Amino acid sequence: MKVLENISCNLPWIESPFFEKILESKQLSVEYKEIAKYYNENGYAVLKNHFTEEQADRLVVDIFNKGFNGDGKEIAVDENRIQDLWKVSEISKDIATDQRILDLLKVLYDRNPIPFQTLNFKKGSTQAAHSDSIHFSSFPEKYMCGIWVALEDVDETNGPLFYYPKSHKLPEIKFQHVRKTSSYATWKNYSEYERYMEEYVKVINPNKFTFKAKKGDVLIWSSNVIHGGSKIIDENRTRLSQVTHVFFENCIYYSPLYSNQITGEYAIKNNLINMLDGKSVNQNYNGESLAFSRIRNNNYLILNYFKSFSRIISFTFLLVHQLRKLLK
Repeated sequence: MKVLENISCNLPWIESPFFEKILESKQLSVEYKEIAKYYNENGYAVLKNHFTEEQADRLVVDIFNKGFNGDGKEIAVDENRIQDLWKVSEISKDIATDQRILDLLKVLYDRNPIPFQTLNFKKGSTQAAHSDSIHFSSFPEKYMCGIWVALEDVDETNGPLFYYPKSHKLPEIKFQHVRKTSSYATWKNYSEYERYMEEYVKVINPNKFTFKAKKGDVLIWSSNVIHGGSKIIDENRTRLSQVTHVFFENCIYYSPLYSNQITGEYAIKNNLINMLDGKSVNQNYNGESLAFSRIRNNNYLILNYFKSFSRIISFTFLLVHQLRKLLK
């Protein structure tokens, strides 16, 4: 088993090419074993009737009373989406930190899960095909997943989630795959990624599924599963839901969207809060402490040598950056 652990230690075992051998060595219940095999093969798991109607209804009340009104005015991103309702809603936090789901995730990833963000939607997102790995990624890779909860029944008319099974096995698509320049990408460039992904899924994985969920159903997906929101046919219908984004312990967490991977400058997510204890999340690489030298805005170099000189290195890069701006 030690050999297998050494081989697979830099990927979640559920994503490892040695999955079958590792599975044989684990003492899992029949239920967990079946979920693990399905998750490894398809990149997602469905938990039917996981939450009760009463839990779903309580959260819907808070979506409107604490999210779009009252305590949550500052967290309503737009008229359809709320970010981090868990900070003002007890039931949102309870669902996001559901112990049965956290126990399952710990089995699938062999690390403690860190739920760090919730999103609540009034209607379907109609979001184009994407994977969460463009927004949330880690070193080591793939220690991230999403948890989607249906707060009402969903069918083809109110904008169901769509997803591409097995797409988690594809390479993670970052901006260096899409853009031919080494310049920084911003949110304004996100449409370039969306156009790329629209054509990409036609070529590599044409099997598109929609999640016609019942109230209380849960969909858990791997960070690289390509998914999005279907067109809303009946504009009078809502599609109330909650998404929880989860990292796992002992990683470096960053946003590829705002990183420059050509120059090795990463948008480190250094403001993560673990919902479980309300504390800031510690950044490390498999337990090894590293230094982060700020280059510009929220982009950093990741250093493992000369850690004590990281502030000097950071200051030097910032000075050079400012001088280059002045000389333009």
